[in-house]
This record gives sequence, structure tokens and C-alpha cells, in this order.
Amino acid sequence: MVVVVVVVDKARRLLPTATNETPRLLIAPFAHEGSPGNWIVHWHVRNEGTRKLRLIAAIQPHARFRAPETAIEREIAPGAETDIVLPVRFIETTGTVVENPFLILRVADGNQEWRVLARVSVTAGLRGEPIAGNAVSITTHRVGAVQQD
Repeated sequence: MVVVVVVVDKARRLLPTATNETPRLLIAPFAHEGSPGNWIVHWHVRNEGTRKLRLIAAIQPHARFRAPETAIEREIAPGAETDIVLPVRFIETTGTVVENPFLILRVADGNQEWRVLARVSVTAGLRGEPIAGNAVSITTHRVGAVQQD
């Protein structure tokens, strides 16, 4: 008996960017300010890549650490830094740890759009304030990289 396996790749061919370089952003754990029910977080972002990027929007979609999509519309040059400031819904009791909340940044390199996900754990402080863990895990995905038929 002979078994033949045929694999068909239906993924759409990727469009190259100007340099074929994935955007490289360094995102530090957020700082916070505000009062219970009115928290604001500040994400510090640095462009570690070799080309200018356009920051389009940010969102924090986690049910227990949520910020609505917010337009940013600013450019960040190679080596430059900026802060992303977002109001956040965070209502937890002291010591509660919220695992896997994340920030999603939409960025553009010319006509190519990317999603940058920054994951961090969050602990409720003494006043219920969101306190970021020390580590941020960052992944970057090209928007529209795979087409399904």
C-alpha cells in the first residue's frame, strides 16, 4: 500500500516592506496614576528598529484590565521614545493578580500595518491600583499575513 500526502499552501504571498524588517519596539512595564475607578496607565515605548514607524492606535482588551481603542496617530523615529497614555478599567481588590492582560498597538511601516502585543501581569496594589509586573513579553504580527479561502 502506498500513501501519498499532498500539501497545498493557500497562504497569500506576503508583500515586502521597504526593508523586510519586522518593527522592533521596546515596551516598558506601565506606570499608573489616578484613583479607584479612574486609573490611567503610561506605557513607555522605544523604537529599536532602523526606520520610522507610525503609531496608529492602542487598545487593552482584557476583561479585567480594559481600555477602549484609542487613536494615537504619531510617528516614532528610530531610537526615539514616546509614552502611550490610556484610561484603564481596573477594579480589583488588593493583592489580586490578573494574568495575561496585554496592550495591542497598531503600527504602520509605510503601507504595511502590524500589531504589536505587549503582555504583562498586573497586581492590585493597596488602593486597588494596577501595578505592572517586571517583565513584558512582546510579539509582532503583520496584519493580513494569511488569507483564508
